[in-house]
Amino acid sequence: MRLQKVESMAADPSTLYLMRMETSEDKPPHREWHGTHHAWIFRPHAFRWAGPQIVGINFVPLAKDMRAWFLQQGNLPILSTADYLEIDSYYNPYAYSGSALALAMARVVNAFHDFTTVESPELDETDTEIERIRLYNEIILYSARICEVAIKQLLYCTNIPESRYRRMALGALLESPCPSCKEKNGAKPHQVSLVGTLAHPFHLCLEFEHCAMDHMDLVNRLRNSQAAHSGIQALKIRSIKESKENLLVDGEKILSGFLHMLSHLQTLEERMLDDLGKKAEAIIRLKVNGLEPEDCNFKLVPGETFTFEHPAIDP
Repeated sequence: MRLQKVESMAADPSTLYLMRMETSEDKPPHREWHGTHHAWIFRPHAFRWAGPQIVGINFVPLAKDMRAWFLQQGNLPILSTADYLEIDSYYNPYAYSGSALALAMARVVNAFHDFTTVESPELDETDTEIERIRLYNEIILYSARICEVAIKQLLYCTNIPESRYRRMALGALLESPCPSCKEKNGAKPHQVSLVGTLAHPFHLCLEFEHCAMDHMDLVNRLRNSQAAHSGIQALKIRSIKESKENLLVDGEKILSGFLHMLSHLQTLEERMLDDLGKKAEAIIRLKVNGLEPEDCNFKLVPGETFTFEHPAIDP
């Protein structure tokens, strides 16, 4: 399969110190997750098409690319609206918004590093404290939003209706009431986890429910309490050094958890890419051997080997 070529943005050398973050021993509080995992299948939108031919997978490994950028092991892809004009372009809308969010966060991380490690003679104590709050808020906001878009990009490849998750924030993606159940006789609807639903066919439930989802829950709660709506940290005017050291400690803690979250999401992305790649190869072989388009209504079950029997077609 031919992969689409995209431009990329390399990591700033100043982010090299972030490599140590992934070994952080800080762990968020564990909570029990009770959301059920629904069965799902891949839909045709999981692939990129040129007419009737599969030319690629219809999502970008955002978590993998973002994590590689942090570790200076790769670049961030740059997807623009001009790519829609290409015949084999991505048409997963979350790939484009995810690319933009990742590039914006990269700028925030570099600004965070510069602010906490380089002297700022042009700033007084008040300016420094305001900048501390701004950067801390942006780190939290982008951490939560990139997790959201990475998850929604994968959901877009499934038969789960987009109306189900389009407006969901990270907390609802982790666990939310089943929309098909209505309260009856005072009973509450059962909980559903769309994150767990994605992970289940690839046997990743335990690592998500005992680690990744706790990290996502923490950054979501911080976003809701300190970086969204009307909540925000209060100004605490102090020395420039104290404000910067405060941001360095708080920012590294958030980014450490974010980098760890990315490692779990990367595993899920890679499992899906591998699964879809194998299914695409099998479908391409069937088409080469003469399978007609009207016979291509496949049931693509995630995590299971794709098989298709047709009396006139050799697999």
